Amino acid sequence: MVNTDHDQFYFDLKHYFDRFIPNEDNLGVIDGDDKLNLIVQPISKSVRHALEYFVNDLRRDRDQTIQRFLKENSVNDIFRSIAQLLLSNDDRVSGNSAYILGSTVELEAGLKQFLIVFSDKHKSNNVDVIRILCYLLKHIDPECVLNAAGTLGTICSSKEGRDLVLNHACIPQMIINTAALLSSTNPWIASNVALVLARLTVEELGCQTILTHYKHKEILNQLMSALDINEPSRATNAAFAIGRLIEKDEGKATLVSVCGQYKIFDALLHMLELHEEKGVNKNACYALSCLCTTKYGFQLCLQYITSFHRILLVIEAILLSMENENVWFALMCLRTIAQYDGAAEHLCYSQALPERLKQIKDKWRNFKDIQDEAKLLWYMIHRNMKPSRPNIGECRSTSVDLSWSLNVDTWDDSDLQYRVVLDDVPIAVTNGTNYCLKSLRPNTSYNIQIQYLTCHGDSIRSDPVVFRTDEELPPPVNNLHVVRRTMTAARIGWEQPDLSACNSFKGYQVYLDNVEHDFTPECGSTISSLTASTGYQVDVCIVSNKGKGPRVSIHVITASAGDVNPAPPTFSIVGRRELHIKWQSPDVISGRFTRYELFCNGRCIYSGIEQEYHATMLRTDTEYSMEVMVITNEGRFRSRPAKVRTLKDEFSNTHRHSLYEPPTQTQFKMKRTETFDASILSGTHNNYVNSNNHHNNTSKVSPKSERRASREITLPNRNSEVTTLHTLQLKAHTLSSSRALPGIVKVPQSRPVATVKPRQTHRPLITSLPLNQRQPQARITASVIVPTLALDSEPKMTWATPVPHKVTQATSYRLSVASKQHTTMNDLKKVDRCASTSLPDLQLDCTRAKTFIQS
Repeated sequence: MVNTDHDQFYFDLKHYFDRFIPNEDNLGVIDGDDKLNLIVQPISKSVRHALEYFVNDLRRDRDQTIQRFLKENSVNDIFRSIAQLLLSNDDRVSGNSAYILGSTVELEAGLKQFLIVFSDKHKSNNVDVIRILCYLLKHIDPECVLNAAGTLGTICSSKEGRDLVLNHACIPQMIINTAALLSSTNPWIASNVALVLARLTVEELGCQTILTHYKHKEILNQLMSALDINEPSRATNAAFAIGRLIEKDEGKATLVSVCGQYKIFDALLHMLELHEEKGVNKNACYALSCLCTTKYGFQLCLQYITSFHRILLVIEAILLSMENENVWFALMCLRTIAQYDGAAEHLCYSQALPERLKQIKDKWRNFKDIQDEAKLLWYMIHRNMKPSRPNIGECRSTSVDLSWSLNVDTWDDSDLQYRVVLDDVPIAVTNGTNYCLKSLRPNTSYNIQIQYLTCHGDSIRSDPVVFRTDEELPPPVNNLHVVRRTMTAARIGWEQPDLSACNSFKGYQVYLDNVEHDFTPECGSTISSLTASTGYQVDVCIVSNKGKGPRVSIHVITASAGDVNPAPPTFSIVGRRELHIKWQSPDVISGRFTRYELFCNGRCIYSGIEQEYHATMLRTDTEYSMEVMVITNEGRFRSRPAKVRTLKDEFSNTHRHSLYEPPTQTQFKMKRTETFDASILSGTHNNYVNSNNHHNNTSKVSPKSERRASREITLPNRNSEVTTLHTLQLKAHTLSSSRALPGIVKVPQSRPVATVKPRQTHRPLITSLPLNQRQPQARITASVIVPTLALDSEPKMTWATPVPHKVTQATSYRLSVASKQHTTMNDLKKVDRCASTSLPDLQLDCTRAKTFIQS
């Protein structure tokens, strides 16, 4: 059908776009290659004519026709209608439909609209065009196969299209169909299906899909066979696909195991040697560069070294090609190989590569990509060239002059730099061929190397050159100080400096007032025969074979007599019954130190070399005077006294158990408190003592226990369950010497006849003078609580625990009273008592009272 009106398109004359209406019955997804589930309606003549008009307009002006087609309001329906026509039994209808879709997706706008219409998002009301195209790859009509393969290749030209195809369920069958068509006698079909495989391998998913395909061996062998140079277009696309598949070690190992190592190199060599088609050459270089992307691939090349050297020679010849793409791919391939150690030896096998690179530099000046690749390859093959050894100039104690010469031809002298390596540590980079090393250590050996630097890589280092810096004068000593001083001598000390640069150290020279006084290898010296309270200048320097180093001075003043006395001690802890005393050594110790002595109220309580002491078991609220004495071989030096008062006992009126008193499990009993007059007790004191003596003769109480009896008097106790609490009242004239402190007393069980009535009652009777017959006197009263516990079967003595009391300044004595066993008591048990420190003041004319309290 020919358009006789050359000024208008058929879409303007015939309006054929309106004839494409999709069949709603064919919108389902076909299963595999089966078409029986599609309802193929007879195609009307108007639709056939519309296809013919559409094809003629595309051949006349593809871009304008497609632009008009995409502007139609029903463009999506037209796409679906044409996709359904792909399954027509009429080969011409099917072929024209595939041609229209392929031509449409060649434009970016057409491909975008195609992906919108046939994406998975619209799958519910869409035609599965990918499966239909996959089915058409097995069509008997070559034109249908060609158009279907071309359409798939065009769809796979974009990432969105590749994702649509690779994620489709029919991708395994599509790979089998395309691989089978690689051996087609139709070169266009073979080239198109090779293009589909090449573009699928652009994505990593495509490579994995082919390598893991259940027929991957068959597919890889078909790809290797497609490298035949008799079909350049197919070989070009197949070489690209193989390059992508072997870019990783997994693909290399799979291809070598399936096809054999020799097939790869032989096929690439034939593609590079025997054909001048630029596509073949550059894709063969690309495939070889993909093989050498890993060290494993480079090792494969070395295993087939003969073919590998032949390939390198052919690539060097391609560098002289007039096609810039061929030159760039050849440079890229050689640069990929040059990254491995030892590769430069193989690349420069013919000795012609450096000269070829110089020619490329001059020939392709206007092609920056070629210039960059050539420059990078130049420096990579010169990376293993060793620079010349540097020359050592003047060598000083802390610096040295270096120089070297350039022994290689450079790509650009302005890009070349030099790295100075000192003892395997890079320390400087310079553009010149000389350098001055500074901040070195004197009298030290170093090795120096030079390395070439470029923006594309570094050369290997030159052979090292060893040199030794000159020795310098020794440094001054550190921290010169006075260790100690006396009135006639001084000890000077210092710290040794870093002498690593001074291998000829001899010792230290000590000067006294600019006169040599001592030479010693030690870090200290004693200067004697000095005058007290006199200043001296002391200098110290280090002596070596190089000479004497700088002096370090210090001014020393000998001690006076007052400096040797220590300072008064200090008190870091002040407690009720403890003190922690600290002191410092004097500024100057006269003579040889021996020890310290600490005096408390004139009595030595510590002797030793420590400078602190913890005093315990002191009295509360008492003032103490502390002094420190320093003892040397020249005498004793005492400090001024330091006075301190212990704290008051804030808990004197509370009942406190000893820290080590074991807990008691005895049940407390009822107590009876009795109050009696102390004057009566003092009046009968003599008889009471006699009673005690009589008891001592008859009992088995030891003298030691008698001496410990303090404030405890055993009272006759008819009932062992009752304890008597008394209040003592002492006369004033007995306070100084003859009175006893208030304490717990137990009334003796037997008394003299003169003072005690016959024992006929169950409790003792104590008589007292009337109040009008007593002389006025000061009274001290005390309340004593004695808990009565279980009694022991054997008669034993229980002694009171001393209780501190604050009384007037008079001497305190203990009331020594012994208890005697009563005739009516058969089993006297041991009494454990608890001392009460409560001393309430009682009225003078208080009458006797009996009170029972529970303790």
